[in-house]
Formats: sequence, C-alpha cells, structure tokens
Amino acid sequence: MRIQRANLQTPHTITTAAALTALGLLIAGCGGGLAPATRSPVAVSGSPTLNGHVHGGQQPISGAVIQLYAVGITGLKSAATPLIGTTVTTDQNGSFSITGDWNCTSNTAAYGVNPLLYIVASGGNPGISSGTNNMAVNMTAALGPCSGINASTFISLDELTTVAAAYALAPFMADVAHVGAQGANPTGLINAFNTANLLVNTTTGAAPGSALPVNATAPVSELNSLADVLAACVNSTGVGGACSTLFTTTTPSGGNAPTDIVGVILNIASNPASQVSALFNMIQPSAPFQPVLALAPGDWTVALNFTGGGLSSPAGLALDSAGNVWVANAGGNSITALSSTGTLLTGATGYTGSNNIFGAQGIAVDKTGNVWVADTLLSSVVELTVSGGAVQSSTSFTSGGISGPLGIAIDSQNNVWVSNFAGGSVTELNNSGSPVGSSPLTAGGTLQSPAGIAIDAGGNVWVTDNSASDVAEFSNNQTLLSGTGYTDNAMVAPEGVALDASGRVWIADNGINAVSLLAANGSSLLTSPYTGGGLSLPAAVVIDGRGTDWVSNTQTAGSISELVFGQSAPLSPAAGLGTLNQPSGIAVDASGSIWTANAGDNSVSKIVGAAFPAILPLAANVGP
Repeated sequence: MRIQRANLQTPHTITTAAALTALGLLIAGCGGGLAPATRSPVAVSGSPTLNGHVHGGQQPISGAVIQLYAVGITGLKSAATPLIGTTVTTDQNGSFSITGDWNCTSNTAAYGVNPLLYIVASGGNPGISSGTNNMAVNMTAALGPCSGINASTFISLDELTTVAAAYALAPFMADVAHVGAQGANPTGLINAFNTANLLVNTTTGAAPGSALPVNATAPVSELNSLADVLAACVNSTGVGGACSTLFTTTTPSGGNAPTDIVGVILNIASNPASQVSALFNMIQPSAPFQPVLALAPGDWTVALNFTGGGLSSPAGLALDSAGNVWVANAGGNSITALSSTGTLLTGATGYTGSNNIFGAQGIAVDKTGNVWVADTLLSSVVELTVSGGAVQSSTSFTSGGISGPLGIAIDSQNNVWVSNFAGGSVTELNNSGSPVGSSPLTAGGTLQSPAGIAIDAGGNVWVTDNSASDVAEFSNNQTLLSGTGYTDNAMVAPEGVALDASGRVWIADNGINAVSLLAANGSSLLTSPYTGGGLSLPAAVVIDGRGTDWVSNTQTAGSISELVFGQSAPLSPAAGLGTLNQPSGIAVDASGSIWTANAGDNSVSKIVGAAFPAILPLAANVGP
C-alpha cells in the first residue's frame, strides 16, 4: 500500500470527494555454532548411484569427504541425518561416486517420508601441495526431495552452490550438520530448497539455476562475486592468509568467528550490510566466477526479481499457506499470482475477473485460502475463490459503508475488516461478504482517512488514520477502545500498521519518514519514533516470525528497513537494504524470504532468506 502525499490535500481538511479524487490520481499515476550431529549414518543398499565433482573455483579438490544428509525434523536448525554409511572421497579430478550404500526411505521415523536432501564436501586438497587438507572447505548444495534423486543425477559442488544453499537455507541452517525445521517436509523448508535451485544449477555449479522461470531475473554477478569472496580461502591450505582474513572480517559483533566457508556465507547472509567494501575488495582480478559486480553493492542481500503476469503499479501483496504470492495491481485492473518460485499462476495478464476489479490496493488471504481485495476506485471488496493456487470465481461486495477502501485484514474467524479511506470508517464483513454489526464504524465521527489495518492476537483491530495523524483501536465486537486515537505525538501521516507477538504496534509514517511504536495499550514507547536506517516514504510494515519489523520505503531508489524492539535505531544501514524501485507492499514467507511489490518498475522482488520464517496465512495468527 502506498499513498502518494503529493496527491492528497492537507490531512485535517481532506473531504470524501477529495479523497476519492486523490485515490483515483494515485492509481492512474502509479507506474562456529552447534555441536556436530550425533545420529549414526543410515546404510541400506539399493539406492541409485550418484555421481558428481567438487571444485574450488575451477580447480578440482581431491580427498574431500562426501556426505549426504536428510534435513532434521525436530525443530528449527535441528540435527540432520547423515545417509552415507561408508567413507566416500573425491579422486584427483575432484570426482566422486556414491554407490548403493545410502537410502532415504528406510527410516521414516528419523527423517520423514521423501525427505529433503543436501550434500556436503568437507576438507580435501585444492591442488596446493601434497598432503594439504583444507579444513575450511565445507562445500554444500541443496538437492531437494529424495524422490527427485536418480541414477542420472549429477552434482557439482563449488562456491556458487554453497552460496545459494546458505542464503536460501539461512533461516533453517546453523552449520553443515544442522539444517532442519519442525516436522517432516514443512512448506517453508521445501520452498527454501526450491529457491536455492533458482539461484544456482546444482548440475553445472553455475548461476542461475535451470528452474528459474522466464519471467525472473537472478543476481548472477552478485552471486559470482560472493563465490569469488570464498574462492581465495578455498584454494589455499586453509591456515592463515586468505581464510584468516575472511573469518575475521565476517565475525559478527559479539559472536564467534566462523571456521569454514559455510559459516562465512551464513554470517554474510545474516549481516548483509556488514563489511561490504572489505569483502568486495577480496575479489581478485582473475577470480574464477565471472562476471562480477563492477562496484561494491550497498549490501549483500540477494534478491530475485519477477515481472509479467499483468503486474502494473503493484500495491499490496499477501501470501497463502502454500507460499503463493497474491499481488493487487493498482494500475492494471487485475490480480497477479506467483508461486513461491515466481512462476505465474494467473497467466500473462493476471486475473481480471468479470470487470469487478479496477483499482486494487489492499489484499489479504483468509484461513481457507481465498483471497480478498480492497478495490479503491470501485468502492468494493472482491472475494476470489481459490483452489490449488488457481482462481475459480470472484464476487464483489459493496454494502456496509464500503467507500474508497484501502486496507484489508482478516481475523481467525474469517471476518474481513476494511479501512474506508474515502468513507472515514471501518467495515466488517463476514466470510459471506455481508456486513457485520454496526458497520460502518466511524469511531464517533473521528475517523477521517483510515489507511492501514491490522488485527492483534486478541482479535482487536488497529487502524491508522492518515489525516487525523493517529491510530484507532476497535475490539472484535466493534467497541471503540482508543477514544480519540492513540499517538506518540510525532505522527503526521501514518499508513501501514503491524503487530508483533507482544501486542506492540508498529506504524509506518509516510509524513515524517519514520516508524512509530506503541505499546499494546496504545501508549507511546520510549524509542518512538524510529528514524534513519533507510526510512524514506515508508508505506507498509510486516512482522516476521521472530518479531523483527520490516518496512518498505517507497522512494524511487527504494529499499527495506529492519527494526527490532529494544534497539534505539533501525538495524539497517543509512540507505536501507536492497535495491528496489518504489516498493509498496511487503510480506515475509514461511521460508524467511521477504517479498515486495515494486510500483516503480512493475515487478515483485524476493529477498532470499533475510528474515525469520512466518506462519501463513496471517489470518491463522490473529484472534478472536
């Protein structure tokens, strides 16, 4: 959601007619960690022979020990299960062959049916001198479900596959022996493996991956640059020199120094704005992976970018439980759906319905997987009935005082709450689209231009009032709890709003380039408002599974900002994180990747593994 301040009148004097006009202009104009795993290897014959090679840069690594793992299922970053029962090493050409001494279907109690597999090459001689065993080498590659492995599978392990696996699996990975989630085959971890294979091809060891859809762009030069940062350490004895420098440079403040290249790349992925120039300067002119970045990036976040599918001035976006991404196109009279890997689910032009979508802004997914859209220009709410990621039908609702709706949120009972920007009110609909109770709710006539809307764990509804410069709170039975509105006495033009697990309220303020923070009772907290950290025209906010607040900054040279309660300032750097073009909507998926809808270049971005996994859909997390 993005409200362009240039198209709005003075906040306290805006009228209903002016609001509709402003919104029309808006839409028309938008263009060293845990101990090693203790499980014993599973050795059962009868599985296919796997072949591959291990290279450091372009040089073979001989004597590297190969192990195949099934991911852990007892919790986040839990111990994985080693599957190879005998010692497998690479020959002088870096080649290896895993014969029928492994099996991933013999012990379903240990790692589930059809588990996710990844492979690791440890140590070995990169051709430095006789007897060298570089213990800093821990190459890895994310392979995917066991059912996808067969006798024709060939695996290349190198710095690029390691970068891709570590970035995509960072929210689930502590080290090479600890990659896991709670339960067998959780959606978020499955999608993270798929993402790794979008970045790099595990057959060739090169970027991008063969599964990358035609509407997607991968940051190949950045991936190559990160791989080259690792290469000097890999192509060494592993003692002192390049490895020592790399380990020191990537040691987090107050943390332990990494001891292998997987630890290095995990630290970079988790601290993408740290030591950026120092790491970039480690890339040698003759570095093995080309092309590389010409200049040091602003940070080391890794993002995939998706276009097509009717994306036109995309505004809000929402995620369903499968990880599909639903995007409201404010300028395209349509809804675009992408799979977790960016494949278009709604075709080349998106879903237009029966002419009942014209100015989509807010969007949300209910617990049954149906998608609800706030259509600002038609003053309607549209329900898309969805099955298997495909839209089956759409229905439009206009009663209950719906007028220029902008924000939309859904509670655990599938009641739909709508902020009527033009109507100065809030509407509650049941899951059949009928108004509930006293809708529309006007807060005793004090609501002026409600914009963002969110629901807390108790089912209470929080609404930012863009013109009144405050926040209203309603109980789930529609009782006004906030009186004349909550404020930190700094708010000017609040827009997006989100609540963390402790009930704290995070508010993006487009008017003062800040984020306000209120306690669960609506009182201002001492750190409010936050400024800096890239906050510039902030529009939307989202909370990840750890409670970190992520904000979209809608300037042309846009970015996202990262805020954590208890910190006096944002954790993100002065320019924010990422390189985006007017990012409006923002969401975190179950893989810990951050999605943004970019109005400036009609695209959607996926910032890989930057956050903590979220539980989806959001309606599953809120009351009553």
